[in-house]
Amino acid sequence: MPKQVARLSPGEWEIMQVIWKRKPAMSVRQVLEIACPRSEKAYTTIQTVMNNLEQKGYLKRDKIGLVNFYKSTRSRKDTVKKETQTFVKKVFDGSFQALANYLVESDSLNPENIAQLKKMIRDKEKELGS
Repeated sequence: MPKQVARLSPGEWEIMQVIWKRKPAMSVRQVLEIACPRSEKAYTTIQTVMNNLEQKGYLKRDKIGLVNFYKSTRSRKDTVKKETQTFVKKVFDGSFQALANYLVESDSLNPENIAQLKKMIRDKEKELGS
């Protein structure tokens, strides 16, 4: 049975977004300065979240001198794919078509969104040779 990947909390997503955008490795201080430029969170809070992410297997820590540097062990693309599959399975019985139907029927799409979606579908059809 495949190992269950721990899900990310909203705060962990926030930290991972910073790390995925910046490469290769970041210290807690660097993440804090980007994620909380107005000191909305304490250094120790960010450090705790990053240590939790390391325990969950999303980050790897390397100590250089006195400073810990963290780098992602999982790509954003793979993480988003797994989260999306989990969401669709839970909410739409695993049907991506049901998700698409919901989005189309939800009145959340404006004409520009619809035009973009049509273009994306046409491009995907070309890619697949349909």
